[in-house]
Amino acid sequence: MSHVVLRISAAFLVGALVLLVTALSLSEHYLNEGRRLSAAGDTEGALDATRTAARLDPIDPEPLETQSFLFEQQEHYENAASALRAAIARDPHNYVPYLMLGNLQFNEFDDPEAAEESYREVLRLNPKENTIRDGLAQVLIEQGKLGEARDEYEKLREEEELSFQGLYDLGRIYVRTGKPEEGQQAIEHAKSRAESRLDELEGPLKEQREQLIVSMQLAIADALVVQGRYAKAREIIAQSSSPQAPALLQLLNSNPDAYRESVVTSEIY
Repeated sequence: MSHVVLRISAAFLVGALVLLVTALSLSEHYLNEGRRLSAAGDTEGALDATRTAARLDPIDPEPLETQSFLFEQQEHYENAASALRAAIARDPHNYVPYLMLGNLQFNEFDDPEAAEESYREVLRLNPKENTIRDGLAQVLIEQGKLGEARDEYEKLREEEELSFQGLYDLGRIYVRTGKPEEGQQAIEHAKSRAESRLDELEGPLKEQREQLIVSMQLAIADALVVQGRYAKAREIIAQSSSPQAPALLQLLNSNPDAYRESVVTSEIY
């Protein structure tokens, strides 16, 4: 009798495994189909396919991550966030949905506090994911946490992974947190990096880069004002093509202390 029971149990387990493998294979099929439909522009069809994939594999977070991406394309941001929270519930140790959720919270929901929490969870799960530190620094700046943002940028700088935009932000943070000389050097370096490949850009991208370089030049003048080096700052502002330059020059000439205070207390963004 015991042998019969064992044979039945073994057959049941084999059958269950076959069903599981089949379901997982079908889930992968529908997930790939969803990607194909998305690439073809059929977002609704892609969503249907990813829903089927998610039902067939109740553990894998990837179908839900794909759903979130599709919802975001449609600007259905609440649905996108819900899909990511469901993905996190499936696999709390997977940092990808936290990263996607943080991007949504920062860019679409304008909620830097929530984005900070999500980004920190990414770094807790994957401390080597340095690419997220720049985003974390930005949400910290939005909240006025300049010291914490500075720490994140400095970590990136140590790893030689800090972009010129990040270096520019770091320089402006230094200027506002008692290190104007270091800030000036960082901004000058960022400006040099921004200028180095300017000739390779065209159209709107080149115009945006040129405007950024003009802003960097004024930020260098700001750093000089905070240091009390008014003559050099005056020279830079006088040569600037920025529409703000005449007003800044007038303020510097009439009330340099007020100029300095306006720099120290101004926001980065």
